[in-house]
Amino acid sequence: MIHNLVNIKKSLPSKQELQELIVTSPKPLKLREIARVFGVASNDRAALRQLLIDLGSSPNNSQETGEKSNIPELCIMEISSIDTDGIAIAKLVNQSLKNKEFQAEINTSSKRGKSPNAGDHVLARIKNKQDIRKTAEIIRILPKNKYQNYVYGRAFKSNDKWYIENANKGNHKPILVDIADCKNLEDGALIKAEFVKTSDKYLKKAKLTNIIGHVTNPQSILQMTIDEFNLVEIFPDEVLESSLIPKPILHSEREDLTKLNLITIDGGDAKDFDDAVFAEPTQDGGWRLVIAIADVSHYVCEDSVIDVEAKKRGNTVYLPGRVLPMLPENLSNDLCSLKPHQERACLAVEIYLDATGNKTKHRFIRGIMKSIARLTYDNVQSVYEGIFDERQLSLPNGTLHHLFAVYKCRKEISRKRGTLELLLSERSIKFSTEMFPIDIEIRQQKPANELIEEFMVLANICAAETLEEKQKTCVYRVHEPPSPAKLAELVSFSDEMDIKLPDSIYFTPQQFNLLLKKWEENHPNNDLLQNAILRCQSRANYSTENIGHYGLGLQRYTHFTSPIRRYSDLLVHRALITACNLGSNGMAKESKELISETCRHISETEQVSAKAERCAVNRMANIVLSSLLGTEQEVIITGVTVSGLFVSIVSAQAEGFISRKSLPDDFYILDHKKRQLVGRHTGWKFRIGDVLRAVVAEISVVSGNISLSWMTGGSIDSPASKKKNKKIPNRKNSILKKKNAKRRKG
Repeated sequence: MIHNLVNIKKSLPSKQELQELIVTSPKPLKLREIARVFGVASNDRAALRQLLIDLGSSPNNSQETGEKSNIPELCIMEISSIDTDGIAIAKLVNQSLKNKEFQAEINTSSKRGKSPNAGDHVLARIKNKQDIRKTAEIIRILPKNKYQNYVYGRAFKSNDKWYIENANKGNHKPILVDIADCKNLEDGALIKAEFVKTSDKYLKKAKLTNIIGHVTNPQSILQMTIDEFNLVEIFPDEVLESSLIPKPILHSEREDLTKLNLITIDGGDAKDFDDAVFAEPTQDGGWRLVIAIADVSHYVCEDSVIDVEAKKRGNTVYLPGRVLPMLPENLSNDLCSLKPHQERACLAVEIYLDATGNKTKHRFIRGIMKSIARLTYDNVQSVYEGIFDERQLSLPNGTLHHLFAVYKCRKEISRKRGTLELLLSERSIKFSTEMFPIDIEIRQQKPANELIEEFMVLANICAAETLEEKQKTCVYRVHEPPSPAKLAELVSFSDEMDIKLPDSIYFTPQQFNLLLKKWEENHPNNDLLQNAILRCQSRANYSTENIGHYGLGLQRYTHFTSPIRRYSDLLVHRALITACNLGSNGMAKESKELISETCRHISETEQVSAKAERCAVNRMANIVLSSLLGTEQEVIITGVTVSGLFVSIVSAQAEGFISRKSLPDDFYILDHKKRQLVGRHTGWKFRIGDVLRAVVAEISVVSGNISLSWMTGGSIDSPASKKKNKKIPNRKNSILKKKNAKRRKG
């Protein structure tokens, strides 16, 4: 009976069976519904999902759409744009099918559950085959990074064949380039290629689609990064034209803040100044603090062409030596930038504090302001340290010192509240006048930076409180506590470093801060624990559902202070204008569902931007460090895997990898509990924090990888080393013996 039941179990359907089911179904089918029809077991659903993807990629999977072309009825499409009514324009992903630039409309609002965003890949069924206006239905939104049809990298020639060095970080095998496409190739060319099917499963093959530039040109490397992460650089003509239309500021409708000594404080290379600050003492011994933010909503109206483009981008992307702004430069660097001595529209918050810095009340103002000075963090830090005086910066007496006094009060409040105090360094690439990377600067947080951060956090708190009080939908900036699994890794790391952690499975930010303080007393390298704590943190994002902000120790928090470079802040500005009756250009569409969808989208664009920025910095840093190739360097182990060791090199200017193959010859085992790599027979041990000497074996500008070979360092367990002459069983022979024994029994 059991034997019969096993025979009844349904295997995967054929492509033809799958195609017939999808085409004849009156509605888009979900994966579990397809699996139920064919009786596919749960452990085979991954294979079924891949079969769906293969079916969509095949140019001959169904009947033609009515045109004389090879466009299938079921195919994988990319969402190129979505209008305000939820109508998306989708294009075919398979390049071999784009003989007529085929596009179709998809009504995303009719899809239950999660809707796709621009750039998503979907499995779709094309309808209206005989009509000029083509439409399609979404069957499934494909997982991100699961369907990657393109590869970027450097072309090189070996044994009369062309290959691609993959630009993705990691140890990838070279990809063979279709020989028919190599006529215009030269060694070192940066290219984009489309994967093609090949009978050799161990060697990937790709067809050349575009030559971007050359690996010796840093600007070409940045352009490859922009294309690789699907970032948007050029604004459509209608957006640029709209940004040039004059929009006068009516003084009668705004509060005059031009008499205040407002100043901007930014980095030395900043061009978009979206916040200005002012502080003065009050008669009761407290403080009056004014934080003025550029009124972007005055120039960017809801659902305008500029607004649609800004929402699509989500945020400004800051690459080394290159900025991809969320708004056209006429707005971001001019009309919305709080330039000194020029009148600007602003949305400000006036905050009153007691003598210890606690907020007593606040109100939002739609005003007009005029900054008296554009200062840099270095300027302000020099005054803070007593190197310069305010007079040397042509500032009225007390301008900065009042701000310093308020900052110290707010810093103490943040410390008592339990803000997570991670003092992480940041790499910055310095360029020559010819825009060639020449140096890597490690920037540390200083009081001048923290001053602005504290004020911006306070303004964001006020915004969240006001929107809650007025019962308006708020775009919260939320941050969940670390997961138990990530905390378990930190506990293992701390045990190995002889640091006692609390017994509770829930750590407060204060406990992390105490851990950091204890670490500093006994360890010279503070970055190890800083990075370990950072890795166990959850990712902050945007949501209409408030779960608080763990890292800041706040119950409610939003982003209000950077509407030039973050779309989330522009949404908050509009909500505040409506909530506080501050005039026109507020939030007309207050649908929580629509705002929630926007939150998901801008959270994703933020993550993509962060990845692109890290990738670009790694690539530019490797250009600077290329002279280290072949040299011996002192490195510190920052992470261990079964494949080898992650190390910090050149005073944390870069991260490299030492392959297990270059370590002393042995069979290495990863000890998860102690976070170390251990040689089973010789007793060699390599753990986080160990200092090694290694030779720089390879520096890849394309992928950002740095590979090193071990020279000295680590430790040896003496008792284990006595066993090194013990005969090591051949695992391969053992497996063969077991298989032969099974055959004999059968």
